[in-house]
Amino acid sequence: MNPDEPTTALSGWGRASHRRGLVRRPVSDDDLVRAIRSAPQVTVRGAGRSYGDAALPDQGTVLDLTAHNQLVSFDQANGVIVIESGALLGDVVEQTLPLGWLPPVLPGTERITVGGAIASDVHGKNHPGAGSFGQHVLWLLLLRSDGTVTQLSAGQDPDGFWATIGGMGLTGIILEAAVQLQRVETGWATRRRHRTRSLDETIEVLRSLAARQELDPELHAVGWLDTHAPGRRLGRAVVDECRPARAADLPPAVPPFPERRGRGSAQGMRSLPGPGVVFGATIAAASSARWHLSVPRSGSLLPLTTALCPLDRAESWPAAFGRGGLVQYQFAVPADGEKVLLQALAYLVGRRMPPALTTLKNLGFGTAGPLSFPIHGWTLAVDLPARWLRDDSPLQALDEMVADAGGRVYLAKDVVVDAELIPRMYPRLDTWRRTQARLDPDRRMTSALAQRLELLS
Repeated sequence: MNPDEPTTALSGWGRASHRRGLVRRPVSDDDLVRAIRSAPQVTVRGAGRSYGDAALPDQGTVLDLTAHNQLVSFDQANGVIVIESGALLGDVVEQTLPLGWLPPVLPGTERITVGGAIASDVHGKNHPGAGSFGQHVLWLLLLRSDGTVTQLSAGQDPDGFWATIGGMGLTGIILEAAVQLQRVETGWATRRRHRTRSLDETIEVLRSLAARQELDPELHAVGWLDTHAPGRRLGRAVVDECRPARAADLPPAVPPFPERRGRGSAQGMRSLPGPGVVFGATIAAASSARWHLSVPRSGSLLPLTTALCPLDRAESWPAAFGRGGLVQYQFAVPADGEKVLLQALAYLVGRRMPPALTTLKNLGFGTAGPLSFPIHGWTLAVDLPARWLRDDSPLQALDEMVADAGGRVYLAKDVVVDAELIPRMYPRLDTWRRTQARLDPDRRMTSALAQRLELLS
């Protein structure tokens, strides 16, 4: 990197992790090949929606792939789309939903790139039935650090394919991918809302839903927990279950595919000064209001992407946490690890760190990806002001609880976990390292996350 070239300030979506780096925005495959061959070290970046430092440089050049965003082909008869990795999932939805097709897995936002969805192996609220995003990738083209391009699939270099699925952008640059979409009759969703009165009841409702989800990949479920309610009410929740609406579910005057609104700015508003507006009193008020105002009901009709991608209605959420930003701590534990959920919530509340937002979801069985996050069981995600984590590492005790239970943290969200725990959380790490070294023999792929957690051998 030329020291005289200007660098760009970058951050994770949570705004708690920051780096400066030389950013290149190549458009063509040839530009990408030249860039990767000329840079001693490369960090791949898509839409910048990783909460932590997964798309931030440790050193070297950042390759921003958002201009590499074209639709290559779409087989409307069979629902197979081939698309460049820098396209947003929202771009895919924009082009396919009016034709009756939808990605079978959407996370909380459609503003991530296809490449980012693969590299993080994102999951939605229907994981027990639909699995994660990587399970619907038929093949992908990978630009390796030596400038060669190889096609990977579950049948063609499966080790390389599954090392790239969930591989955090460290095996090479995903150029394009073929993704199998699912049929939908409408662009609407029907939602049923429950309200529980304790964490035990929340777990029971979600466990019952998981049994149905395993047989029905269109069923989505999530619990929004109140972690400020005292005593036995801790973990009471609003539990939403929704599914794509059938044509017969719509009133006569409702068009089958609603008009999509503009996605707005991907940057959001500037961070509020100082600590922002997220602190104990506001968290308590918001948690209580969410539970009390969410009236249980069945049959609510709302746009499908509104139901599946709630983060896109809160684009400026990180700004509310002030200049320090937020940390989302997300972990998964096996199905018999429910006690860890209560222990984690009690630990945070006991340290006067009640989460500003807490979600609980079911997970089905994971993929063959050694670094893919989902395991059969539960995943809990908590949003915390980053300023609470500065003085020491108050989440270390949670890390140990999770690791002892056979669980793991989500690398796409992480910014705090101790590197020594990663081999316990991801027991196939050495297998991944061997494949990563084969695909990246020149040791050019890196990131701040990779260096912090010592992922690379």
